[in-house]
Amino acid sequence: MAALSMGFVACDNDFDFPNPPGQSNPQEEMFDAATLGIAPAVSGTINLGQANNSNLAVALAQVTDLTNLPEGYDLAFTGQISASDDFSNPVEFTTVMDSTIITANPDDLDAAFHEIFNTIDPAAKSANIRFKGYATNGSATIRLGGENTYFCSMTANIEPFAPAFTIEDAYYLIGTCTGGTIDKDKAIKMSNSGASPYDDPVFSAVVDITADEASVGYEWAVVPASTLAAGSGLVISVTDTEFATEPNGLLKDYNSTGTFGVINSDNKHLITVNMRPDEDGFYTYSVELTIPNLWTPGPSNGWNQDASQLLYTDNYKFYQGYVHVDGEFKFTSAPDWNHTNYGFAEAGKLSTDPGAGNLKVNQDDVAFGNGLYWCTADITALTYTATAINTIGIIGDATEGGWDKETVMTPSADFLTWTVRTTLKEGTFKFRANDGWDINLGNTLDDLRPNGENINAPETGEVTITLNLNTLPYTATVVK
Repeated sequence: MAALSMGFVACDNDFDFPNPPGQSNPQEEMFDAATLGIAPAVSGTINLGQANNSNLAVALAQVTDLTNLPEGYDLAFTGQISASDDFSNPVEFTTVMDSTIITANPDDLDAAFHEIFNTIDPAAKSANIRFKGYATNGSATIRLGGENTYFCSMTANIEPFAPAFTIEDAYYLIGTCTGGTIDKDKAIKMSNSGASPYDDPVFSAVVDITADEASVGYEWAVVPASTLAAGSGLVISVTDTEFATEPNGLLKDYNSTGTFGVINSDNKHLITVNMRPDEDGFYTYSVELTIPNLWTPGPSNGWNQDASQLLYTDNYKFYQGYVHVDGEFKFTSAPDWNHTNYGFAEAGKLSTDPGAGNLKVNQDDVAFGNGLYWCTADITALTYTATAINTIGIIGDATEGGWDKETVMTPSADFLTWTVRTTLKEGTFKFRANDGWDINLGNTLDDLRPNGENINAPETGEVTITLNLNTLPYTATVVK
């Protein structure tokens, strides 16, 4: 009972638990499962690493009532685990009966856990578990209750195996910016996507280097949040000072400051580090001049970067903006073809190879329709999206529909200017696309930004509102 209260039960060292054999006699009458009772045997969080290290199987459920199993048959179960309580997209895992206890190998349960959650983050998560029951006598296996019968649906908090490495939630740059010390007031916080750092371990920061700093060499290294808080500890920097000025390379762990990467040119530079170590314990990094915008040449603008729309960024890694697309296009890092060009690798993926094709919908060479698209590009992860814009409208307490119903605007022939004649009252409003909040603009009329604050109505009464999406920053006018 003490073992069950921890959610584990001892077993042999051999974890090779076979699934029940496939049903060999489908014509045989199914056994009535009405008297088969099963109750959860899990209490608290199931720590798979602890179970594995202790050579224990995980106790999941206990058979509490069984009165009609024919002589010569044994019980067997297959587990299902899902991230959702409706068991959509479940993953099956092997179980074994230990007396009346249904147990699972920690390795099998860990693999299934990571498959349903698509993560390597070691944080515990709540999963949904149920079982398919079988009666088997070695030559015949019969599903108890039929194909749609499941037993003991339950939720369990599961902590998966911890990776062999640790990635903290935050990292900081030190070096010239901190006077060569670990200074929490001057360190520059690096940014990432906001996803778990185990699943997206890429962190980046922009440094604006003066000519004087470049002349003596701008120094940089990386520290995790724990080091910054303590004032000492792990410092991550170049593997060898001989390669300190290389724009791409490897970093390694040090126990103190003293080794730095060096940048010898001025202006803004983007420092990017992948904090997931390789098998030798090294981290990859890159240092490059920042790209202020991405251009979007294509048939809609005659493949002319200067006539194309720009994507903007606030971190020099993730870019976004409205683009008039007609069939296909590319992203370029400059208003020419002589720098980095981003073409098609596969659906949702970019390629910087010189021979990469133009961006289209998918591998089947399906072209984008002629229209307005909200495009995003991550030049570190080399991913992109292009969402077709069907409508743009205004919504808010200053509008006729309030926050419940938007007032639809009318596009120009090139989809880059949208207008509406309507009535405003005192209050605020925003611009949004496709009658939803995924894509919206706010802030101020002369500097509209994605997900910006509500816009104060500058006029009341009958007005004409014009939204300009052709140039950055996006702007709008409200004329009485």
